[in-house]
Amino acid sequence: MAFCGTSREHLAAAPAECAASDRVVGRLTDPTAVIDFFDDVHRQIDRIDILVNNACLSPKRRSPESWGGQIELDEWRWVIDINLTSAWLCSRAVVPVMMAGGWGRIVNIGSIAGRTTPRIAGPHYAAAKAGLAGLTRALAVDLAPYGITVNCLAPGWISSNMTAPADSETAREAAATIPVRRVGVPGDVAASVMFLVSNEASYVTAATIDVNGGVFAA
Repeated sequence: MAFCGTSREHLAAAPAECAASDRVVGRLTDPTAVIDFFDDVHRQIDRIDILVNNACLSPKRRSPESWGGQIELDEWRWVIDINLTSAWLCSRAVVPVMMAGGWGRIVNIGSIAGRTTPRIAGPHYAAAKAGLAGLTRALAVDLAPYGITVNCLAPGWISSNMTAPADSETAREAAATIPVRRVGVPGDVAASVMFLVSNEASYVTAATIDVNGGVFAA
């Protein structure tokens, strides 16, 4: 396993099985840095089978009355680059290696915000995550003949450093609106990723799978 991100704190929390040398602080929006990272990984382990694109940035609406045109252009570009362009850059870097091996799994971590009207996230985040689902479908069709599947997950409320703690009043209020009556935990998303990268999921590609307790259908 190898991890690349902008937060040393988050990288330090990576599983112990991942050597310290495989926890790289880098800019996933920098094409050169992305290529260098994956070239180094390929040299070390001689293959790349799985890519999980999990980079995320989610500025919230400034107020319930705000609208998308009030977002500064630099912020718009920043959110699109982190949430969408980075996934394309990373996929572009690893696909030739996967093609050579005749097998690969790419999982993009999207959001329910890309499938419905976002109530809290800004419209730039919703646009990026909707674009990620579209990128997933396009890559899936292109890469299917090479034994590579590409899928997207659309999590809802997941307890993390981007949301309120699961035991907070905010989370309890949110849980009351979710059909399964609880907020999600990282393990819910991780279990879905583990299925999609397995051999058992070889017939699943181009899919966007909801991991949101039924909110999308409610």
